Amino acid sequence: MTKLTTALLIAALALSQQLSARTFAAQPPPESASTAHAAIQAAYDGMGTSFQAHDLERFMAYFQPDYIDIDENGKHLTKEQTRRGYSEQLGQLKSIQSQYVVRNIQAAPSGTLAEMRLHSHGTGEKRILFAKIRGHFTDDLWVRDLWVNTPQGWRIQRRQTLKDDLSTGP
Repeated sequence: MTKLTTALLIAALALSQQLSARTFAAQPPPESASTAHAAIQAAYDGMGTSFQAHDLERFMAYFQPDYIDIDENGKHLTKEQTRRGYSEQLGQLKSIQSQYVVRNIQAAPSGTLAEMRLHSHGTGEKRILFAKIRGHFTDDLWVRDLWVNTPQGWRIQRRQTLKDDLSTGP
């Protein structure tokens, strides 16, 4: 090996160690599964409170700016498309009670995966042409959310809907 090659290898190794140290220093400290579970459950509870209060801004603050929603059919929605959907739902709801239950927490390379079941029931009305249809609903939603711990708190990066059972009645 020439002196130039040796010098380049040493410089590359030093640079690699500096970058590795910076990357490691920028990562938040790892959390225990129980700490992550409690924090994510608290975030879901905050989402439920916000939605029940019809506070869409506070509800949507739990979603990352580049959030992606993947429905049961594989269709991808952006955060803005998701916001419009929730806005429409809130316009139809008269009352809602929800319970978020975190079923499983698992560390992932880009965050923390949480499998969650949401059970909701309530009443609402929907205008169709000149008539208002009033009724009640029950919804059981199972999702897999990718959460990231940001300086602003835990936020959902991606949601995959596993199953959504909605039933309605008069």
